[in-house]
Amino acid sequence: MMKKMNKGTWMAICLMGAFLILFTFSPNALAKKSRLSVGFTTEEALENLQTGEAWQYTEMGAVFWPLVYDQLWIMGPAPDYEPLPMIVERWETDDYLTWRFYLVKNAKFHDGKPVTAEDVAFTLWYLPKSNPAWDYPDNDIEDKSSIKVIDEHTIEFTLAAKWPGKYPPASWMPVLPKHIWMPHKRKLVNFENKKCIGSGPFKLKKFKGGEYVWMVKNKKYWGEVPAVDEVVFKSYGSQDAINMALKKGQIEFIGYNGSSPLSVEDFKKTENVDVAISPGIALVWLGFNLHKENAIQDKLVRQAIMHGIDRERLIQMVYLGYAKPADSFIYPELPIYNPNLPKYAYNPDKARQMLEQAGYLDKDGDGIRNDKKGGQNMSFEFLVPSAWPDEVKLAKVVKEQVKDIGIEIKLKVVDLDTYYEFIYTPKEDKFDISISSEEPGPNGSWIWEFARGYNNGGAGWNQAYYDNPEFDKTLDAMNAETNLEKQKELTFKLQEIMAADLPYAMLVRPDLIGPYRTDKFEGFVETMGGLSTWINVWSYFKARPIK
Repeated sequence: MMKKMNKGTWMAICLMGAFLILFTFSPNALAKKSRLSVGFTTEEALENLQTGEAWQYTEMGAVFWPLVYDQLWIMGPAPDYEPLPMIVERWETDDYLTWRFYLVKNAKFHDGKPVTAEDVAFTLWYLPKSNPAWDYPDNDIEDKSSIKVIDEHTIEFTLAAKWPGKYPPASWMPVLPKHIWMPHKRKLVNFENKKCIGSGPFKLKKFKGGEYVWMVKNKKYWGEVPAVDEVVFKSYGSQDAINMALKKGQIEFIGYNGSSPLSVEDFKKTENVDVAISPGIALVWLGFNLHKENAIQDKLVRQAIMHGIDRERLIQMVYLGYAKPADSFIYPELPIYNPNLPKYAYNPDKARQMLEQAGYLDKDGDGIRNDKKGGQNMSFEFLVPSAWPDEVKLAKVVKEQVKDIGIEIKLKVVDLDTYYEFIYTPKEDKFDISISSEEPGPNGSWIWEFARGYNNGGAGWNQAYYDNPEFDKTLDAMNAETNLEKQKELTFKLQEIMAADLPYAMLVRPDLIGPYRTDKFEGFVETMGGLSTWINVWSYFKARPIK
C-alpha cells in the first residue's frame, strides 16, 4: 500500500524535480559533447581492425591507427616537419646503428596496463616479421638479440645498417600491447583486434567495417588530452555524397584525398565553408618496364616520350590547374631537393628529331614509328587502375599527345587488385608503361627503394626492373652517411641518376583541395597533403570547439 505524503514532503519533491529539470537543460550546467565528424569514400574505408593492409593501405586506416596507438616519435607539422618525441622522452645514438629510446614513465594502455619497453621490443621484432607492409629499412633488425630491454622504460636496438639523417628509426610504427598481442605473435596481421587497445589520445568506442569508426578521447592520456570529445570517421558511397554531407554540416572536412577541382567554386560559395589549397603529398609518375624486349628499353625513346608530353596542358585538362609539374621523388620545398634536374620540357619537334636520328622511322606510312629490330610498330601497353579516375584521364591525355610524335599507346585499364599484381612483377611483362602514385612525405628516403636494382635486393618494390650499380652504390652510401651535408650531396646525385636514366618519369604533383567547415571547430592544422593524411594527425590533436 502506498504511504500517503504530507504537504511539506510533496513540496520538497516538486522543488527538487524543478531543480533537476533546470540543471539538465541548462547549457552551462551540462556541456554538450563535441563530435568531430570526418568523411571518407567507401573505397578508403576500414573493413577490419587488423594491422596489415587495413592500416597501411587504406586512407581511413592510415589516419585511424595513429590516433589510437602511440608512436615512439612523430613527424611535426609544416613547415619544418621536425621529428618530435611522442611516447618517449628522448633518443640517442653514437653510431646511427645502435639506438636507445627512453620512454615516458606515466603512459598506460586503454585497459590500464602500463606501457613498458617490453611492449616496444615486442612490436619492433614481431610486427615487421609478421607482414612486409611494416618492414622498412629503418626498422630492419636482423637478430632478436639485437633488441635489449635495459629497464622498464629504456630500450636499445641495433639495426642491420646505419640510419643517419634528420629522422630517427622506427618511424610510423604503432606501439602494440604485448599482453594482448603475444598469443598472436606469429600472425599479428590476422589478429581481429576488435577492442583495439592502444595508448594513444583516442580510444575506440564502436566500429562497423566499411561504414564508420567511432572514437572518444582518452581522458587519462599521459600527454596532452584532445580538446574534442569524439571523432567519427564516416564512409560515403561517392564523392558527391561527401560533398553534400560537408555542405549540410554533417562532417567537418574530408578525411584524406580532399575534393575534386570541379567543386572548388561551389564550395567557395557555400556558407561556413572555406577551401584549403595545399601542396600535394602524392606524386604521379610513369614507370617503364625495362625487362620487356622492345623499344621502351632505349633511354632515348623514354626521353622522347617525356618531350612529347605537355605537362602544363595535362595539368589544365586533368586537374583544372590544381597541380604542379614534378621532376623528382623529393618535394621542391625540402632542402634536399636538387633544383638542377633536366626538366624534359614539352618539345614535340625535338622528340621527333631524336627518334628520327636514332632510326625510329614510320616505314609503312601509318603514322606510327617502327622499332629498329623487327620493324614492328612502336605500340606500348599503358597499365592504369580503373579505381583512379584522374590517372585514367591522365593516361588518355598522354596517349593523344605522344601519338603526335609517332608513338602509339594502348590503354590497359584494370581493377586495382590486378594492377598491383602486375605492377610489382615487371618480369611477367604484363605492361610496357604504367602509372604510379606514392606519397613519400618529408621523411621519404624509403621511396628510393623503388629503384634499387634486382641484383641488389630490390625486387620487392622495383616496378621498372631497373638495375644500375652506380645508383645502388650511391643509395647505400646515402643511407650510411652521417654527415648531413654529404648526405644531401648524395641525395642530389640519386636524383640526377634517376632523371638521366628515366626508369620512372616524374609527371605531376596534384594539389590537395580541402574544403572544411568553419562554424563549429577551429585549430585545424594544414601540411602538405592538406588537413588529414598519414603524416598529419595534428588536426585531430589540435582541433577545438568554437566557443
